[in-house]
This record gives sequence, C-alpha cells and structure tokens, in this order.
Amino acid sequence: MNKGFIVSCMICFSILAACASAPAVATDMPASVPSNSPVVPTVTFTLTSTATLTPTPLFTPTITPTPTPDTRPLPRVWASWPIVPVAGARAVQIYRQGLAAGVTPHSFSAVGDCQSMPDVFMGIFGTDRNPIGADRPDLLETIDVFRESFNHESAAVRDGLSAPSALDPLWADHTRCNSNESPVACELRLYKPEIVFINLGTNWKAGASADAYEGYLRKIVDLIIANGSVPILTNKADNVEGDHSLNLATAKVAYDYDIPLMNFWLAADRLPNHGLDSARDNIYLTPAGWDVRNNVALRTLDSVWRSLEKAP
Repeated sequence: MNKGFIVSCMICFSILAACASAPAVATDMPASVPSNSPVVPTVTFTLTSTATLTPTPLFTPTITPTPTPDTRPLPRVWASWPIVPVAGARAVQIYRQGLAAGVTPHSFSAVGDCQSMPDVFMGIFGTDRNPIGADRPDLLETIDVFRESFNHESAAVRDGLSAPSALDPLWADHTRCNSNESPVACELRLYKPEIVFINLGTNWKAGASADAYEGYLRKIVDLIIANGSVPILTNKADNVEGDHSLNLATAKVAYDYDIPLMNFWLAADRLPNHGLDSARDNIYLTPAGWDVRNNVALRTLDSVWRSLEKAP
C-alpha cells in the first residue's frame, strides 16, 4: 500500500468528523426488496423545487440504442461488474455532442456528500503528495490533463448531501448559485464539466425506498446528460440500507443509460471489514479504504477519458 494515500487520509479526518453528524435521508415510502438478490462474491482485487431546477440544456441529446446482441452484464449481477469501466457508445455520443455544445474539455466534477470533497476524493493527485510514480506514465498523463479539476470544489458536493437533496435548491450554495437553482444544476452551469462522478447512496436508511432512490438518481443523470457531460456512476462499500438495494439501483441506472459504473464495492471487498471503519457506524472508510477508492477513481477517469477520445 502506498503510504502517500494513508498520510493524506489522516490529514482529512477533520473533514470526515464533520461529516459523521450528517443526518441520513429517508423517504416515507416502504422499503423495496429486489426480487433478485445481488451476487456478492469474495474476490481478490489485483492491483424542492421550482421550474428553474433544471438547467437550460446545452443540446438535446440524440439517443442511439445499444447495439444487438447486447452482451453487457445484467444489473442483478452488479457485484461482479468490472471495477474499472470503459465508455460505451452512448457515453461517446454524449461526449462528442457536449464538446460541440461548449462543455469544458479535460475537466471533471463530482456530485456527493463530504466524502466527495477534494481533501478525500482524488485531491491528492493535484498536490505535491501525488503518490503515482514514474512506472505509471499513463496515469501521470491523465493527472496532467485533468490537473485543474483535482482540487475543484464542486457546488454539488456538500456535507450530508443525498440523491434528493442534490436536486433541492434549499441545499445549494447561495453564494455561488442562482435563486431556486439545485446543487447539480448550479455546478453544471458554473463549471460545465466534461465528466461527472456521481457518488451517492450513503445518506440513506434501511427501510427507505430503493425505488425512490433510483428515481432521484435518474433525474440527476438526466440533468448531467442534458448538459453534455458524461456521468460516471459509482457504487458504495457500505450497506446502510441493509440489502444492497441501492447498489442494485445504481447498476440499473448505469445499464439503462449505458453509462460507466465504477464498481468500488468490488474493489473494497479485499479489505478488512470491506474498507469501512467499524468505530464509525461502518459508513466511513478507513485509510486503506481511501487508498483503494482514490486509486480506482483515478484509473476510472483514465479509462473513460481514453475510451472517449479514442472511440472510432
């Protein structure tokens, strides 16, 4: 394990301490229990609300159906999906139309709670503590290309943010956002990112509806695609809902939209206690968990960016 990641994570514990008191978000709807239980293998890892809620789209995306036969793995086996995704045909289409419409080339942003702040989510790659060595020139190139984004403070990242509050103007930073503008809409308008990581799901409760969560997630993805940005969904190491239904819901959205999904759940499976801190309700990651998450996120950014640019 690279000590640089662990040092950086220890520095960030003050931010995570503030995050610990954030209330989980639940809905009034009953829990939805999927009919197909997820496959949860043991693996070895090598390595609200107004008309201005929706931003003005940069373009109207043209949807191309996934070619047949469709050989993609089904959502019900999400636990065995690849850890690091590539961009499919739909993502390439969004990328090209977005660049033509004016998104910022070689930029990425995030939607999430305090665990998506730069201090703990990839910000280390924009500092002199960057732990990637000369033996990975491909990753060093990706870091250089996206250098301006690693320490960008997204208007859609906030302590306690959940899928519904990401769409709620009451949660927006009113020093940066317009009146009645949601955190997601605000970030898309201000930064116009080429790629957006969606890191949600931890601020939820057992018994809250997974179907409701999926509905909110689809609205977020719709906003991002309408902006011309490529969404990257990420699943989570925790199981706050008790039945892994939020990771299944995330896989359903990724599958239906044919967009990349970073399988962090599988990457964390090699770690003690799945990379979770048992002293902090098994919600927050250990230093080893941050190490793996940052490494996998950088590799995902590298993979998606290269497959977008090299697509025929």
